[in-house]
Amino acid sequence: MILNVNKIRNKITALTAAIMLAGTTSAAAQSGEVPDVTIHASLDTAAVTMGDRTVLHIQVLKNMHEGTIVGLPKAEEGKQILTLGSAEVRDIAVDSTDLGNGRTQLNYNLILQPFEVGMLSLAPFKYACQGDTAYSEIVSLKVNEPEIPKEMRDSLYINPMVGTVSIPAHWYDVIPEWWPWALLALGLIAIAVAVMYLYKKNGPSLLPRKKVIPPYILAMSRLKDLKNRKLAETGQEKEYYTQLTDILRQYLEGRFKIYAREMTTKQIIEAMKENKETNIFTESILPTLETADFVKFAKQTPLPNENIRAFATVHDFVEATKPVEEEEQQGKGAKKSGKNGHRAKKGNKKNSKNKK
Repeated sequence: MILNVNKIRNKITALTAAIMLAGTTSAAAQSGEVPDVTIHASLDTAAVTMGDRTVLHIQVLKNMHEGTIVGLPKAEEGKQILTLGSAEVRDIAVDSTDLGNGRTQLNYNLILQPFEVGMLSLAPFKYACQGDTAYSEIVSLKVNEPEIPKEMRDSLYINPMVGTVSIPAHWYDVIPEWWPWALLALGLIAIAVAVMYLYKKNGPSLLPRKKVIPPYILAMSRLKDLKNRKLAETGQEKEYYTQLTDILRQYLEGRFKIYAREMTTKQIIEAMKENKETNIFTESILPTLETADFVKFAKQTPLPNENIRAFATVHDFVEATKPVEEEEQQGKGAKKSGKNGHRAKKGNKKNSKNKK
């Protein structure tokens, strides 16, 4: 059997204190005098749950002489928390009261917080004053185990040791921890390559450039489409002249920077007169614009030859003011087609010879 030395020591100390206290009390009772020093200890409660707090009260009554209390926790080097038995001391408060007649009362209040389940017994405190020593009662505190849900209580049980368990490997176990940085670097490289490619292809805007159709080609295409629709022949003169004048206005804007779409007939003629390239065409264009105004606003019906003349006027104006570059391109195309035709003729001659 293993003896608990601390418990035996506490019991001996408590027994000695009880005997001395009984003798002192008996002597004081027989003599009718108040003892020079008395000390009492008590707790706010007799039982607490582990981790809860309670207050230990120590009361000393003595004469006006200096003394010393023994048994309070003291700070030790390398020890950050004060302890009293198995409980931690969270705070110590001391105050004194003058009772008169040379008597003083000292009050020690200690806040205890136990963290071990079981019975906590504190040895008697003693107070020594001019050769006279008094002992307090033994203080005991029951520390109960906290209530734990069954699921948590079962999880605290330690399972018996088992053999080595192999953990299956996965593909992501071999991926290094720095993979996000590598992915980020690859993303930045991809963005840089895309920006360089778009810059070379589309310029500083990086966006694809909208293909601009030259004013001459656009006007000729629209005139061809208007002719094929045969609006004037089917009695849709208003729509016919609306489309015809819109083609003219768009061409003036794109070719000569004359913003005719927002102008009246009079303003268009004045703007054409101020332009060196268009001033010679004002007399031919004016009747077409005036006829269009009569048809659109006065609801007049023009003669068929007027419709043909208006179309021819706009077509001839566009053809006459065709840019030089487009003339050269058309000339090159004609030469190529001529060469191809010449070659085709030679081929036909050879074929005819072979047939002969």
